[in-house]
Amino acid sequence: MKMNAMILTMAASLCLWACGSEGEDVINPEPVEPQKVEPTPVNPDPKPQETELDPVTRHSYKPVELNETQQAINQKLHEFSWKLFKEVYTNRDSGVNLMISPISLEVDLGMFINGLEGKTLQEMLKTFGLEGYSKEQVNDFFKTMVTGIEAADEAAIFKSANAFWYNHHYTAKTGYLTTIQNYYSARTEAMDFADSKTKEIINAWCAENTNNRIPHMVDRTSEADVFHLMNAVYFKSSWETPFSKEQTTKQPFIYADGQAADVDMMHVSHQAYFLETDKFQCCMKPFIDGAFQMLFVLPKKGVSVEDALNSDLFMTYNAFASQSRRVNLDLFAPKFTAEYTEENLFSCMGQINPSLVFDPNEMRFFEEQELSSGLKALQKTFFLMDEVGAEAAAVTDIIIRNTSVPVQLENKTIRLDRPFVYAIMESNTFCPLFIGYYGK
Repeated sequence: MKMNAMILTMAASLCLWACGSEGEDVINPEPVEPQKVEPTPVNPDPKPQETELDPVTRHSYKPVELNETQQAINQKLHEFSWKLFKEVYTNRDSGVNLMISPISLEVDLGMFINGLEGKTLQEMLKTFGLEGYSKEQVNDFFKTMVTGIEAADEAAIFKSANAFWYNHHYTAKTGYLTTIQNYYSARTEAMDFADSKTKEIINAWCAENTNNRIPHMVDRTSEADVFHLMNAVYFKSSWETPFSKEQTTKQPFIYADGQAADVDMMHVSHQAYFLETDKFQCCMKPFIDGAFQMLFVLPKKGVSVEDALNSDLFMTYNAFASQSRRVNLDLFAPKFTAEYTEENLFSCMGQINPSLVFDPNEMRFFEEQELSSGLKALQKTFFLMDEVGAEAAAVTDIIIRNTSVPVQLENKTIRLDRPFVYAIMESNTFCPLFIGYYGK
């Protein structure tokens, strides 16, 4: 589809809508028995199926379609995604590249809220910006969004998988299991966390659902584990206009600490949407068919990443759609691979909503009265970008453990030779699948 039409569609889809009405908290259709799956053999050192991205064939793009309530939820989660990234970036260890997957965390939290009630539920919804929405509305949104992204384009791969591994000494509430199976297609299984093979089963699931990019998510399990609630996402696509391998050369990149080193710098000249402010330059590079976009944000010299991210551009796509223009763009970008682990997601969410609390008495995942428990949310990510396209994967784990006519265009250049931010998004909803920082 033509880029200008696509931008107008995205702009219209991300306007602010009225909030939804109150609804039932948990959906309880006919009971569904927990899945029983036998342990599977595990390759101790699995390798990705491909070592280099392969070109793919063009197909037609099917934009994700959301109703009015879902559009409003999408806008709120878009804002949450960028707020979360800023908190993770601010609290990261210095000298570290990072990438998070907002969609992976949000889907995992979508399953999580179905086991919450009272103030804990309300504060979690408030953290998302979804006060006034019911669990049913949130569940319906994630089912529509994920199903839509998975089917958006046969020329790109996006898949999402969910699992609820819980301690076999507990009896999971049937209503909870039914809800996450029906809305999130979650695998649900009672596990012996004292058995060392349990770790292998979970890690094999992570490897299978990330093309072996994240094969080691869980280091250990123990009898103290109450559950692991997990989401895995995987993305792979080719560029609409590839970088030429012949134009990849060694060029200097100035890292955040001021040191410079030669990197494999790719180059492409093509028409693209471009936006420049007094703090940064940014552009959108489409993947094949335009179903997904890569956003590059380059702070201007002397401007910090934090200052650049304070722009309203990142709170709603309307800003980019209304202010950007199509130009002849020379884009220089480093070819790189990155891995990142974030273990303090709940802490970062607490910076967004300081009143966020987790009362064990308001967690209703099991028939038994739950004990006071240690709660943690962590995420591992993988990213690869080369001349052909990009590949990304993430696993999120929520753990409870006791304890037409040619137009004359301007010529512009973006040279990503210093720290920058990047993101992969679905084009119609602008849903951030991955957001990263490169500047080590």
